[in-house]
Amino acid sequence: MRRSFRSFYLQIAALAVALSFGASAYAETPREELVHAHRLLKLANHDYAGHREAAMKELEAAGKALGLKLGGDASEHERQIKSDEKLAEARRLLREARDKLERQDRDRVAARVDKAIEEIDTALRVK
Repeated sequence: MRRSFRSFYLQIAALAVALSFGASAYAETPREELVHAHRLLKLANHDYAGHREAAMKELEAAGKALGLKLGGDASEHERQIKSDEKLAEARRLLREARDKLERQDRDRVAARVDKAIEEIDTALRVK
C-alpha cells in the first residue's frame, strides 16, 4: 500500500513536470513578433529624435502588407531606462521575425523591417 502511494505521487510529479515544460515552450510566430515589437515601440516614452516614430511607421506599412492589426492603447509611460529596454527588445524581436518569416512574407516586408531596425538603432544612439 505504501509503495503504491509513492508510485502514484511520483507519477503525478512526472506529469506536472511534463506539463510545465509544454506550457513554457510557446514561441511567438514571426507575425506575432512584429505586432509585439510595434506595441513595445508604441509604449516607449521617449521620442528619440523621431526615430521611434519612423520605426513604427515602417512596421505599420509592413503590418498592412501582411494584413496585421497593429493598433491598441499605449497610454503607459515609464522612465528612460525602461523606454530604452523596450526599444532594444523590439529590435531583438524584429531581427528574429525577419529571419523566421516565410519567403513570401519576407519578400514583401523585409525592407520595411530592416528600415525599422535601422531607425531603432539610431533612436538608441540619440536618446
